[in-house]
Amino acid sequence: MMSLRTRSLLRRSLPGCAAALLGLGLCLTATPAAAHAGSSKRIQAQLQDSGATLQVEVDAIDAAMALGLGATLEPEELRPHGMLVRSWLGRGLVVEGESGPCQSIAGEPALTGEGDEAALTLQLQYDCPAPMGTIELRDDTVFDEDPDHETFVSVRGTGGEIEAHVLRNDARSVSLGRTPAATETVSAFLYEGGVHLVTGYDHMLFLLSLILAAGLLVRREGMRPALRDVAWVVTAFTLGHSISLVAAALGWVALPSRWVEIAIAASIVMVALGNVARPKASVARPWLAAAFGLVHGFGFSSVLAELGLPTAHRVLALLSFNVGIELAQLLFVVAVLVPLAYLARFDGYRRYVVQGASLAIACFGGMWLVERSIGL
Repeated sequence: MMSLRTRSLLRRSLPGCAAALLGLGLCLTATPAAAHAGSSKRIQAQLQDSGATLQVEVDAIDAAMALGLGATLEPEELRPHGMLVRSWLGRGLVVEGESGPCQSIAGEPALTGEGDEAALTLQLQYDCPAPMGTIELRDDTVFDEDPDHETFVSVRGTGGEIEAHVLRNDARSVSLGRTPAATETVSAFLYEGGVHLVTGYDHMLFLLSLILAAGLLVRREGMRPALRDVAWVVTAFTLGHSISLVAAALGWVALPSRWVEIAIAASIVMVALGNVARPKASVARPWLAAAFGLVHGFGFSSVLAELGLPTAHRVLALLSFNVGIELAQLLFVVAVLVPLAYLARFDGYRRYVVQGASLAIACFGGMWLVERSIGL
């Protein structure tokens, strides 16, 4: 039978073990090189009477790895491999009409940007056999090397209307030129909003920093007051990022994405260090969550900028994307608050969980801050 001393020791050490496990989880899910999961490719498609033109932009590092040239290849070293790039994208991006495959003609690849931001751009012209009918685009590039890869497809129809699609490893093809139903737009953008929050580790860590001290409030006043305070903070954060997301997505406000990403990293550091310095028995103040929510909203809008809002359901898509973020956010808060309330019963919660985990979060935020500031 376990002695009283042993049980007391376990009770004192449990928060420390939990903090260590949390720190390990953070290390596994967030690296200083990537605050968001997966790589991405961008395709702008222009439909024509006889086929389609694709303007493709793919990260240089993704192209190098897919071509077997290695991850350490400098972007400039890709220039002599233009024929290999054209063949790779021409084979991997397949366009097919109802009468059969469309023939592609590839232009000369161009290199834009420098370092980690270097990208290859290439134009592909597809001529389809008559009658053309519905056009199907399939992308078999990069996914084998990176299963989390995403392809953002923006389609401009012959009448100027715009569609937006995202291709993933388990859904590599899409019909072009078909206006999706409103229900399809809602489900697609709800999913995109939720996925972006879950895979945006910087947003998740910021949200965690806002509510870490809620466990202390549960221990002192009970679950209901803690839930009330968390609800106010989450609502304020939601209000803040919803305002800036809508303003940026509709083109009312435009900020440099580099500075937005730097501000997001700085917000993580500031809130986390606030927890370390003053681990009060309360969650963050709503005004603080709202203020930094404005900053994070501009970060959320960068995904919509890549994806594009469909002409037919522009407002519906924007609202659905925002609701998707909120649903994922609420699920995250509920999933985190329950274990926090349990751990708060043990001695050392303030030191090991609130301060210890906040210090780990601040370290990640600091690494992102330095990384994003390099080259300014």
